[in-house]
Amino acid sequence: MEKTKSKADFNLIKKMFNIEPSDWARYADGRLSFISPTGQKFVYSASDLEQVEEAAKRKAAAAEPPKKKAAISAERSTPASSSKAAKK
Repeated sequence: MEKTKSKADFNLIKKMFNIEPSDWARYADGRLSFISPTGQKFVYSASDLEQVEEAAKRKAAAAEPPKKKAAISAERSTPASSSKAAKK
């Protein structure tokens, strides 16, 4: 089985699992295998990785505070004030 080792996969593991792996490999079928600093070996299929990434996105979205509505600019005139200015 052919495997590769890339900096992109290292960064992915670091970002998704919050660890710096001791070793890692990506296989031709899309599996990602890595060894944690504690010596445990983990193997994730491509679909497993997608599920972990989606769960992380949902968790991050839920943790964001609600967005505030944009305040009306003070420079923006109201219809009543613009009609008064037009009469002058």
